Amino acid sequence: MKSLLIGARLKVIFLSLIIVSLQSCASVPTPAPPVRSYDLVVLNARVVDGTGAPWFRGDVGVRGDTIVEIGDLSGASAATVIDARDKVLSPGFIDLLGWDHGSVLVDPRLEGKIRQGVTSEATGEGNSPGPLSEAVVQERLAAARERNEPVWTTLGDFMRVVENRGTALNFAFFVGATNPRAMVLGQTNRQPTEDEMLQMEQIIDQAMREGAIGLSTSLIYVPALYSTTEEIIRLAKVARKYDGVYFSHIRDEGDVIESALDEAFRIGEEARIPVNIWHLKVSKPANWGKMPSVVERIENARRRGIDVAANVYPYVASSTGLTTRVPNWALEGGYPAFRERLSDPPTRLRIATEMLAIMNNLGGPARVLVSRIPNPDMSRFERKNVEEIAAMMGVDPVEAMLRLFEASPYSPSGIFFSMQEDDLRHALRQPWVSAGSDAGAVVGEAVKAGAHPRAYGTFPRIVGHYVRDAELFSLEEAVRKLTSQAAARIQLQDRGILRVGMKADMIIFDPATIRDVSTYEDPHHFSEGISDVIVNGVPVLRDGAMTGALPGRVLRGRGWNRR
Repeated sequence: MKSLLIGARLKVIFLSLIIVSLQSCASVPTPAPPVRSYDLVVLNARVVDGTGAPWFRGDVGVRGDTIVEIGDLSGASAATVIDARDKVLSPGFIDLLGWDHGSVLVDPRLEGKIRQGVTSEATGEGNSPGPLSEAVVQERLAAARERNEPVWTTLGDFMRVVENRGTALNFAFFVGATNPRAMVLGQTNRQPTEDEMLQMEQIIDQAMREGAIGLSTSLIYVPALYSTTEEIIRLAKVARKYDGVYFSHIRDEGDVIESALDEAFRIGEEARIPVNIWHLKVSKPANWGKMPSVVERIENARRRGIDVAANVYPYVASSTGLTTRVPNWALEGGYPAFRERLSDPPTRLRIATEMLAIMNNLGGPARVLVSRIPNPDMSRFERKNVEEIAAMMGVDPVEAMLRLFEASPYSPSGIFFSMQEDDLRHALRQPWVSAGSDAGAVVGEAVKAGAHPRAYGTFPRIVGHYVRDAELFSLEEAVRKLTSQAAARIQLQDRGILRVGMKADMIIFDPATIRDVSTYEDPHHFSEGISDVIVNGVPVLRDGAMTGALPGRVLRGRGWNRR
């Protein structure tokens, strides 16, 4: 009996402990899930992440300048919330050949590029904004003081100018091989001595340590065209020491493009440096249809182990100075020396005769549209082709061009209809081809002149026209070309993909309406369909309106860490 009583009492005690325990639990509230807080959140997006993978629905959270979460963030709080409304969210586009190092000093908002979805740009085609010779610096000094403009000497100086003045997009700078040649040899057609070559190598070395991402050449222009392959290889080896890359406007894009490509391959192979061909094309009617063989030549080089790729702009017209239609010998010594030669009648006749042959070989004067003349008194001839200008002047087309040269302190610009759509499409379709606009945002007084539509429409044209209208490739593939592939070519490891830990350079666009609007005849129109552009986590375009923010940075190369 006693044992039964003890057992009953233990049961009561046990039950009492259970009741107390349950009451205790009931009195403690269940902890709420932690509130996720971000600086910026994009909700309800069709995420195209830049890798080429299929799109998915998701939200993206940003803290500071970095993507910190991708998934369902519907319960998150943020200082800035952007509802993508089922539009596409992708990494910002990377322009592998821009010219905004000039535009940024006039208007750092760079609206024409921002409205294309560009968040980063590589610049410095053969001739970079620095380093400069002391003579050039002194020449610019007086004018700069008068206009309250900055003056710089080295490439590193220019990078700091950009950072101090502010920029809406990010910049990565090449050091041009033209710079040391002009600094050491001037505009002369001769090869450097060994001492001069060592000076040139030291100039490249300094620029790489200041943050240049690599070496660039523009081998159709004076004085770069005087450079030998061996000279370029030596300079490329300096860039390679700092893990740099080599980008080139090759020596020829028409009759002898094969040998020009072979030279680029040799530079890459002997300097052991990645190579990129700027604005891959085949020019003039006699070469139309040649792109498949050009692509095969590049493919063969890639199979041999040469790290070579290319970029294009999606137009069948190029744009550069009208002096590209002048024989090379006439340009030796620079533009002032060329203008002086025009005052000698026999030399002028020789120049005119050779220019006529060059023009006819490239399709004739009607294929040349004069876009900009650096003389206000000649502005009536802008946006007209050379045949029209000749008729207005009452002279033959070559004489009309010579008169434009004589009236201009530097070369007028032209648009040259020298390519074929089928060739362009074949190049653009290649998986190793990305894009470079070969243009800067049109700012300030430049809006009064002509312009190539690529300055306003390069990237929307690829994503709109060539994806949606021409169905050349998928949206995911187009975005990959313009983001992660481009980032890899200039070795940007923290941009080009929407992924946790990457920098928050992002754009939102409607794939049904994104399009380029600018035309050759009426160029000054922004592209449409991109509603939001975010650079380093900060909106610079918000719901279709520029915010005025300048969060862009200089993206220095790997040599910057080895100073």
